[in-house]
Amino acid sequence: MTFPLNFNFSSDLKIRKSSEFKKVFDKGKRLHTEHCIIAYAPNSLGFPRLGLVVGKRCGNAVKRNRIKRVLREVFRLNKPLFDSLDILIIAKKKKNGETLDYSRAKEEITEAIRVI
Repeated sequence: MTFPLNFNFSSDLKIRKSSEFKKVFDKGKRLHTEHCIIAYAPNSLGFPRLGLVVGKRCGNAVKRNRIKRVLREVFRLNKPLFDSLDILIIAKKKKNGETLDYSRAKEEITEAIRVI
């Protein structure tokens, strides 16, 4: 699938409704990485969408928001990898105060997505 060379992250690319989250959780498949669980299901929209789940176990609000920013950036810059899928990225519990940086997140997610 080809995408125009824009790197935006508009509201069309976000999974927001609880029914959409539930659909991916129930009918989708899952991949496990060191820092996250990736649930995915095909969609008929022709473009990928992203939903994020970062619970309180991942740290305080500052750390959770940083994790979300990093994960959104990985998605935004690598949209063609995700084809026409609804993707949920569920952050796992933090390990010894370690934070997730962009390069590590990109490496984990791209390796996991190539399996699909």
